[in-house]
Amino acid sequence: MKKTAALLIITTSLFVSCNDKKNEEVVVPEEKAEKNVTETPSYEKMCFLKVTESKAEYNENRVIRDSIVFELEREGDSISGTFNWLPFEKDKKLSTFKGTLSGNTGNAIADYSAEGMNYKEELVFTLGENQVSIIYGEMIEGEDGIWKYKNKEAASTQTLSKVDCK
Repeated sequence: MKKTAALLIITTSLFVSCNDKKNEEVVVPEEKAEKNVTETPSYEKMCFLKVTESKAEYNENRVIRDSIVFELEREGDSISGTFNWLPFEKDKKLSTFKGTLSGNTGNAIADYSAEGMNYKEELVFTLGENQVSIIYGEMIEGEDGIWKYKNKEAASTQTLSKVDCK
């Protein structure tokens, strides 16, 4: 019986050691893993500017420069920023906005301040590689008090060039 027990232990030990497979874990280096994943950056800030020039009606030798400044901060599909129209000689129109970005189209509600008045207005824009195109056109006041485009398809666009943020 001792021989049978010893033989059984030896046979079992040999069987287990022969069938012992090494479990190797495959580890993908982080560098390679990051290259295979295409995801939207979690935070990005972009700035755009357009400066228009015209001559003063009262003095043709004088050049008037108006500026349109659009600053956008994006985190995922949430956006916020400022959109300011800064005319040379007139009242300015300042706004802050919040909304969403779907693909390259932004939809936001802007809080405006212009000529002593405050109001909310729809803001729609399209991001290009080095520019932003902001639509503008006839607006009507909605029941919620927000001014919205009467017909987005009939609206015009104002294109601003991308610049370094200050």
